[in-house]
Amino acid sequence: MFKEFELEKIADKAMDELLKTDITQGYTLRDKKLCLQDLKYHLKYLKEALDASSPPLFNDYVIWADILLKSIGLPRECLKESLKALKTASKDVMDPRSYEKISSYITEALNQLEKEHVLKSFITDDNPLKKEAEDYLKFLLNADTEGARKLIKSLLDDGIKISDIYLNIFEPAQYEIGRLWQMNMITVAHEHYATGLTQMLIAELYPYILESAEKTGKTLVATCINNELHELGLRIVSDFLEMNGWNSIYLGANTPQESIIKIIQEHDPELLLISATMTYNIGHVQKLIGKVKKLEKPPKIMVGGHPFNIDPELWKRVGADAHATNASMAVKIVDRML
Repeated sequence: MFKEFELEKIADKAMDELLKTDITQGYTLRDKKLCLQDLKYHLKYLKEALDASSPPLFNDYVIWADILLKSIGLPRECLKESLKALKTASKDVMDPRSYEKISSYITEALNQLEKEHVLKSFITDDNPLKKEAEDYLKFLLNADTEGARKLIKSLLDDGIKISDIYLNIFEPAQYEIGRLWQMNMITVAHEHYATGLTQMLIAELYPYILESAEKTGKTLVATCINNELHELGLRIVSDFLEMNGWNSIYLGANTPQESIIKIIQEHDPELLLISATMTYNIGHVQKLIGKVKKLEKPPKIMVGGHPFNIDPELWKRVGADAHATNASMAVKIVDRML
């Protein structure tokens, strides 16, 4: 929709607009720099939503930003005035047709800010392992590695299936960690520790997965797109398919696209899993899919991650063959597709 230099121009002009409002009265030089940084961040998400023809993606980002800014004590008016300033600045920089589209996205996002948004706990009452998930979360928050490990071992000893531990313990607890960070109740350090511990425990469960699976002879490649660091969801889907007999070539986070292409050419997989959690990586997903589709023998492509859950039609627009919101669904769809 707009190029990098236009993004910079819009951000600068929006900053000029904001400095005319009461919101910025008393801002220090540091405050102004942070404000400009936030404007560029808003534009980054807006650009990706526009490129993907997806208003829901920008709405979701604005709701996320609203909850985050509220948690650190900033009034909602700050976000509202920032979006209005971006809208005004876009009119000065962009051609009328582009401005009309930008304006419609920002207007819809501003309408979202007229509503109250509550981020509910991801450890819900219908979770069959709710108490255990809550206990696991406490171990994560208290940095109790041994306590978390003993809990998972006791569940295995009690005959709880690995798939149930993934879906009802690891997944909701990890989402809950993200929610607590967004609400400014924990730090990035807490989040990194929690993710690292869960990844370690998943690795310790891997031998059990290999023992239980009856091999199908089919191979998949699982990767996060370049610039994408969130890989836990991908790991869970990959492991679920391994439990169902697939051979998984797991590449993990932030994998260069040319490296992914090379692995596909070397191993000729039936399936490629691509994960993207951050909206601004959707363009990278689309580019990779375009490259894969040009191969002589391209695999089927399944995408997943938060943006695809927000916009149910997005997977089609990026050129994928399928999308799943969770690991259980992924297994069912793959069984039908392949």
